[in-house]
Amino acid sequence: MCQLVETSAPAALPEPPHDYWVIHGQVYDLASYVAKHPGGVDAILLGRGRDCTELFEQYHVLNNKHLRVLERYRISVSPAKLSINNLNGTCVSASFDGLNGKTDATAVVGVQQPAPVSRSVHQIDPFYEDVKAMVREHGNTKMSTPFVILHCLHVVGLFYALRLWYQGAFISAFLLPFFLWVLCAALVHDGGHFALSRNALVNKILNLTAALITNSSGCWYLQHNILHHSYTNLQGRDGDLDSHHPYIRIHPEQSHPPTTVHHVLRLTGHLGMYLLAHIGLTLLSPITYFRGLLARRKGLVDVKTAQDVHTLAQYHASIVLQVATAAAFYMIPFMRFSFFHACLLTFFPTFMMSVAFMVIAQVSHIQLEAEAPSPELEQLHWARRMALTSVDYSQDSYLWSYLTIGLNMQSLHHIIPGVSYTQLTAMYPKYRAICAKHGIKLLERRNLWHALCTHLHTLWVLSKTHTFAEAARKLV
Repeated sequence: MCQLVETSAPAALPEPPHDYWVIHGQVYDLASYVAKHPGGVDAILLGRGRDCTELFEQYHVLNNKHLRVLERYRISVSPAKLSINNLNGTCVSASFDGLNGKTDATAVVGVQQPAPVSRSVHQIDPFYEDVKAMVREHGNTKMSTPFVILHCLHVVGLFYALRLWYQGAFISAFLLPFFLWVLCAALVHDGGHFALSRNALVNKILNLTAALITNSSGCWYLQHNILHHSYTNLQGRDGDLDSHHPYIRIHPEQSHPPTTVHHVLRLTGHLGMYLLAHIGLTLLSPITYFRGLLARRKGLVDVKTAQDVHTLAQYHASIVLQVATAAAFYMIPFMRFSFFHACLLTFFPTFMMSVAFMVIAQVSHIQLEAEAPSPELEQLHWARRMALTSVDYSQDSYLWSYLTIGLNMQSLHHIIPGVSYTQLTAMYPKYRAICAKHGIKLLERRNLWHALCTHLHTLWVLSKTHTFAEAARKLV
């Protein structure tokens, strides 16, 4: 969910330069280009006010025209215009002239933790170049025609399930979560990654519509597209790692919960949270956003949190609407049926959706083999890092791709998120060969059950051990 942290004392907010984009260490003023962006306004605004190098690279794989366009908007920031928030929160003035400036480019947009790896030069990585060539050779990157037809049938099934749910039919408690997952969750995920269609408006409408009772689009953009996809399994930067911490530890670099709580209870509590993830996505994340918005108005947030709230604010209306529909989902049954009946109609679908999301998504990243020390991961090219921080399973099965909405091929998805999950199964054999060519050992499991077993083993080890060395010994 959205991780917006309120601080005890106000910090200086960034001046107008926080509306700039930082890519490969260069600063760009793309404000005049936003309306003309072929990928849509939402896509380009995700990078506003932050170092968006990874985002920029992930969604531009089909050609290199974007590099020529980008160069037109590169700027130099004069000392009079630049107000930099350094790591101590103090505002200082400095000059920044492309690569000649001594100040980290991320400071221009108020980022308090600049990337440890110098990205002042566009790094050409042979592995990523081969992946891009594979995508271009494949051709279609958006939802395939068979899946379009299948999802149209799902729409009929979803409305039928909603009708049964409103009438109080018990069977709807089983039908509804199925269609919410294979249809709505798929549209939210692919639509949120701008992968459903080449038409930006289609992506936006389908994403917002499907998110009404499955997710919060604005919070999802921040938590998933920006924080998770840019910094996968980097402690302190990947927002997913902090979702349950400090109560639950899912990365060796995280501090251990109080030892007064037995590790078995910690593990049990973690698994219990698997039943409540859907509530976090639909209700708690928006509440966190509204708290951050209020704190920002009072000047009680740090620069990074202020920028995250600024990013979410453009989805304010959709977040409000989504909260209203989610609240109606939980309230209507209690107004129409008995307490037990209403609980079945609301909480059983919630538990089913939560388990589907947590199991299918968590097993891909919370694995000891996919969790390396962050300083080591940060030295890698981002595409290689994505390949090494995800576990894949059942990659050759279209059925499992359908049932997991493509999350069974996370390593490939993280490198090319703008490609629909319906295309990944056909690409995976070539992707596997590319990884072998460049000496990248893919983390593969036979099936979801195998991945789940190693995931649970990871949780068990992390509930007892403290360091990477201890975890490695347990892994062996």
